[in-house]
This record gives sequence, structure tokens and C-alpha cells, in this order.
Amino acid sequence: MLTKIKHTVGEFLPALRSANYRLYFWGQGISLVGTWMQDIAQSWLIYPVLTNNKSLLGIVSFVNLIPTAVLALFAGVFVDRVSRKKGLIATQSAFAFIAFILWLLIVTKSIAVWHVLVATFMTGVVFAFDMPFRQSFMIELVEKKYYGSAIGLNAAIFNAARAIGPAIAGVLIATIGISTAYLVNSVSFFALIFGVRAIRVAPKTEQTTKKPFKEGLYDGLRYIRQNKVLAVLLGILFCLTLFTWPLATLLPVFAHDIFHMDELGFGLLHAFFGMGALVAALLFYKIFTLTKNIYRLLVIAMSLAVTTQILFSFSTIFVLSLFLQFIGGWAVITVITFCNTLLQTTVPTELRGRIASFYSLVLIGGMPFGGLLGSIGVATVGPRMTVGISGVLLGLTMLVLISSTRGKFQTKLAELV
Repeated sequence: MLTKIKHTVGEFLPALRSANYRLYFWGQGISLVGTWMQDIAQSWLIYPVLTNNKSLLGIVSFVNLIPTAVLALFAGVFVDRVSRKKGLIATQSAFAFIAFILWLLIVTKSIAVWHVLVATFMTGVVFAFDMPFRQSFMIELVEKKYYGSAIGLNAAIFNAARAIGPAIAGVLIATIGISTAYLVNSVSFFALIFGVRAIRVAPKTEQTTKKPFKEGLYDGLRYIRQNKVLAVLLGILFCLTLFTWPLATLLPVFAHDIFHMDELGFGLLHAFFGMGALVAALLFYKIFTLTKNIYRLLVIAMSLAVTTQILFSFSTIFVLSLFLQFIGGWAVITVITFCNTLLQTTVPTELRGRIASFYSLVLIGGMPFGGLLGSIGVATVGPRMTVGISGVLLGLTMLVLISSTRGKFQTKLAELV
């Protein structure tokens, strides 16, 4: 029976055949549960615990993500020059320290908004390096033919944590208190630290580059300019995060003010998005390898991402909103995983850190401005109009991007797959 289960897992999720990848996968999973717990706790801490200022949610999001966007390109070149294993251990240690300091401030009742802003900014700085470290290190642990599986599993564990973490956080915040989420998160980072340290066999091509920073950066830019489809994919990712982030930022407002729910309800809104995203990640490898028209898959996922966000802005029924979050989670993560897979499978190893930094730049770069859009919108036209207008803008930009290069895009996708 056990042999049959292993065979089934190996066929459906072949990246798990690698012992190194399994260590990374499970360590990251535990760490991410803690991260999502703190994410929920921090949003609820800002509104409504510490302040009644809804706009502050967007400002905190901006402060968190703008350093990641600014440092992303430098981080990618840096990642290609140092040991990715040691770098990943260093970023996880920094995250654990920041979470621990916030826990201390909360339990001693010394926490203030400025503490959250400073810690959030520092987290963003560390994350600028952590994301390309993860992208580059993870892909080196499996054979090239299993890249799609590894990336899909990476998205799966991220979104499993996105479903589990908020649900646990909602219960813990309501019963024990917000500080618990910070302590659990601080401890959880050691799961990935120990997992990465246990990987005894070095990644297959753990190599560095000695090129000057500017030259290394230009190499990445030149590669993207010569690959128009990759440029379109990066544009899709930027617009996706820019116009979906207002909803993510304003979820505490929807939970508290519109649906009149407590911490548990807020956690469920996040969790259902995570569950939809998890389904997308688990099914992605099979869908991607079996579908005959991946262009159509991309268009369907984009359309659902737009539709669910617009419908969510009008919804007054909590259960319906949970369903829309589930479908939206599937759609958004399908688009992101689709783009990430094509980027990773077509980039030379020596450029992977730099291209991963561009990926980080566009994926994360839209978020701080999406947070500001949410902050300005909620103060002027309210949460519903802000989210609805963002959904319409998402649809229009996606239509322009896809339509402008449709023929070349379809042809190139066929070649890549």
C-alpha cells in the first residue's frame, strides 16, 4: 500500500522524488504557516486594535513592499554572486529575529504603530533578497524536466500555508491573543533553516558570477528585451498584483465593517483564497503538461480573476464572498504559476538569479502601489468602489497586454511548451 502511494505521488508530484527538495519543501511549509499567521495578526493589529484608521492598512503595505521593489534588481545580481544556501539561512534568521522583537513589544504592551512600520520596512528589505534566494535555490534541487512540478509544489505549499495559517491565526487571536501569532512565526523559521542546513548535496550548479553589478544587471535586461513573451509575462504579473492588492489590503475592512465579522471571519476570508490557490497549485503541473492550448488556460484564469474581484466588491453575503475568494485564489495563482514556470524553464542557469529579481520586482513592485491605491480609495470612495474599480482596471490592462501581441504570444508559448 505504502509503495503504491509513493508511486502515485511520484507520478503526480515528481519533484518530491528528490530528497533535497523534500527537505526544502516541508521546511518552507512550516515556515510559511507562521508567516501567514503573523500577516493576519498584523493587519488586525493595525485595524481595528491599535487604530481606527483604515487608510493605514495601505500605508503599512506600502512601507513593507517598497524596499523589496527598490532593491529587487540589486538583490538578483547579489544572489548570483554568493552561496544561495547560506543566503537563504541568513534571510530566515533575520525574519525570525524581527518577529521575535515584535512579540516582545506586544507582550510587554509597548507596541506602537511606528514599531510596526519600522519592523515592516526591515522585513521588506530582507524579503528583497529572500525571494530570489528561494527561487534560485529551489529550482537547483530537481532535474530540469521536473521544474514545472517543483514550481507548482512551491506554489502549493505557499497556498496551503495561506489557507491554514489565517484560519489558525483567527482562532488564536480570538482566544489567546495577537502576540501568539508573532511567537509562532518566529519559531517557524527554524524549520526551513534546519531543512536547508540538512541538504548535504550542493545544488547542481551552485555557481557565482564575478561580473560587475551594472554589467550583470544589463545582462538580465538584455535577455528580457530579446524575449518579448517574457516581457509580456512580466507585464501581466505587475498588473495582476497592482490591481488585486487593494482587495487583499482592505480585507480587514470588509470583514469588520461590511460583513460584521470578528478575527475568525477575517481569517476565513484569507483562508478561502488560500484554499483556491492551493487547488490551483496542486493541479497546475498536470494541467500545464496535458493541455493543448495553454494560451486559453491563461485567458480563462485572467478572466476569472477579474470577474471574481468585481463581484466581491458588490457582495453582501459572507458565504458568497468566501466562494468568490476561493475562485479568485485559483485564478490568481494559476496566472502567477503559469508565468513563473515559463520564466524559470526558459532562463539560463547563470542568469536565473537576475531574472528572478526582475520577477520579484514586477510581482512585488505592483503591491505597494496597490496598497496605496487601496489606502487612497478607501478614504475617498470607500472599500467597495475601490475594489470594483481596481477589478475593471485589471481587466482592461490584461486585455491590452494579451491583444497587443496575441499572435506572437501564442506562437512562442507553443515553442516553449
